[in-house]
Amino acid sequence: MADQKRLAFSIIQFLHSQLQGGSMSPDAQESLEVAIQCLETAFGVSMEDQSLAVSQTLPEIFEAVVGKEPEHSRTNSEPVTPSEDDVAEAERLKTEGNDQMKAENFEAAVSFYGKAIELNPANAVYFCNRAAAYSKLGNYAGAVRDCERAIGIDPSYSKAYGRMG
Repeated sequence: MADQKRLAFSIIQFLHSQLQGGSMSPDAQESLEVAIQCLETAFGVSMEDQSLAVSQTLPEIFEAVVGKEPEHSRTNSEPVTPSEDDVAEAERLKTEGNDQMKAENFEAAVSFYGKAIELNPANAVYFCNRAAAYSKLGNYAGAVRDCERAIGIDPSYSKAYGRMG
């Protein structure tokens, strides 16, 4: 039953992140809210049950299973040259993530930083910021993984070392 609760928690966490993305119609948002409530009731879990968090998000697990390598696991040997528009949009998403952190909406912050990473995976700050959000959610393995990725991008980025600690 513990594994079922962890899976349900991961699904609820994913659905919450989709709600925070803000790109859904009001009807779709309402449907997700109902789905979240149903899962919480059926499995006896809620977002407060951070002890049920796993080290990877559901999309990361899915990407691993279908064979698509997640953006954060690229090696330094792979050149990444985002367009100027992608760099600008990634910065906007990072700023939105920062705003969500200030509002203590950590799931949304993870989502915004993740979108910034997709656009510009060579920016260590995005990984380090997402690590902070993961840490606030109790996802320490995710936080460490992102700090390690930030250090892989910029070995002199002291904030990533401190945050990993």
